[in-house]
Amino acid sequence: MTRKDPAPDLPIGGYCRISEADLLEIRRAVEAGLITAEEGAELERKGVLKQREDVTQIAEPFGRPVKIYEDNNLSAFKRNVRRPDFENMVKDLEAGKLAGIVGYDIDRIFRQPRDLERVIDHYETARTNLIFKTGSGQNYDLTTSDGRFSARLFVSIANKSSEDASRRIKREVQRKAQKGEYHGGTHPYGWREDDRSKVDHKAAAIIRQIVDAHLAGDKMATCMENLAKAGVVNPNTGKPFTWAGTKTLIYRARSFGIRIYQGEPQTTADGYVMGDWEPIFTTPDGEPDIDKYELLMARKAGKSALGPQDKSSVKYLLSRIVRCGRCGYPMVGKTVWIRGKKSGSFAYNCNKAYPDACGKMGASGPRVDELIKKLVWTQAVAASKERLLAPEPGTWAREGELKDVEEEIAELKALWAAKKVRAASYVVTLDELEAQHMALKADRAVSTATPPIRAITPELMKSGWEGLSVERQRIIVRSVLKAVIIHPARDGMRGGAFDPARVEPVFA
Repeated sequence: MTRKDPAPDLPIGGYCRISEADLLEIRRAVEAGLITAEEGAELERKGVLKQREDVTQIAEPFGRPVKIYEDNNLSAFKRNVRRPDFENMVKDLEAGKLAGIVGYDIDRIFRQPRDLERVIDHYETARTNLIFKTGSGQNYDLTTSDGRFSARLFVSIANKSSEDASRRIKREVQRKAQKGEYHGGTHPYGWREDDRSKVDHKAAAIIRQIVDAHLAGDKMATCMENLAKAGVVNPNTGKPFTWAGTKTLIYRARSFGIRIYQGEPQTTADGYVMGDWEPIFTTPDGEPDIDKYELLMARKAGKSALGPQDKSSVKYLLSRIVRCGRCGYPMVGKTVWIRGKKSGSFAYNCNKAYPDACGKMGASGPRVDELIKKLVWTQAVAASKERLLAPEPGTWAREGELKDVEEEIAELKALWAAKKVRAASYVVTLDELEAQHMALKADRAVSTATPPIRAITPELMKSGWEGLSVERQRIIVRSVLKAVIIHPARDGMRGGAFDPARVEPVFA
């Protein structure tokens, strides 16, 4: 096939990317505290900028403009990592928009043989004399058979080297996890920046407050807002915690001293593997508070002693708790509009948009709320003081069942260590036993949790009703009342002064 030279004004694609070795060295320096995370990011950026200069010099003899493609801080080895600019460069090459490719070295462009083969296929079938050049001094010219052979050989070796390095790193991290050693990484909020094994007591107090509030009923969005109000920022971004970041912060096993590997708590026959750092949550004896961790995991799994939970955020205290006295349908709080503008008030209305709703009932939201608040808070405080609403938590009825399962797990692991059980049987049986174990622990956490009314501590009584989030207020309301019925106005009259007689609380 006769090939022609590409148009003289067609640019060469110059590809820039820091190598895995460079990234690893910079990140080790960050983890060791030799440089800050910001300084590490700056070094990575400078490395790519230096490559831009190198690539421009490599392309200079061809007398063509250079179009830079840059994938900063991205691996070329990991299969699940997509390199946007690499993909753009290959598309432009295949579309005839480039005269070829140049790079600092071939391992900056390719680390997976499949990526190399995609480009080789185009070089072999293209109708133009494409350019391929690196600054390494080696013959990797994809326009020749010898160059393609060298490129394939080197990329295969580089890929094997990356696999070996990845395997060594994973094995080392797993070894550290099994021994409870801290493996480094980003700065975890709650521990000192200069010594990540030591608790930052100010930050730890905030974390305890947020986690306890979540266990008491606060939704994730409320916890996120409270973190922002307290002026807390994520130490790794310098910005307030996002919803996802707040969730990670609340459910973080590290706060309880538990070592995690690949998202799972590490365990032995004796229980959780504990890390070599100070836990934030401890018992009065100074031991990691494992019971609270398991209660938190039960809350995460949707099992809670707080009763039915709202599936979405609720703005008004009694939305869907108040019911229409005509049709019995739940009423929802809505902002009151006056002359086409939103007012500062709201009302509970029966919404006729629903087939079962009559749409003929409404009541002043603030007046109904105030009436119910006084009633419920009085009942709640009295129950909290006298312990009349719920009995004291007793011993959990399934404690023996849990102990039996733990003994079975220990016996099975002993048989496996003695090579007296086949691998297939061991894996299947262990999975079943551990599933039973986790289910029993979740049941124990929920069964022994303090009921919501009795959770009103002297501290909460001091802060009062307004010191609670709307989620926690609703939990307390539901613990005292089944519903609140809004009856029609007397004599069928609408408007006029608020009539408390229309509001009927239905006690639980």
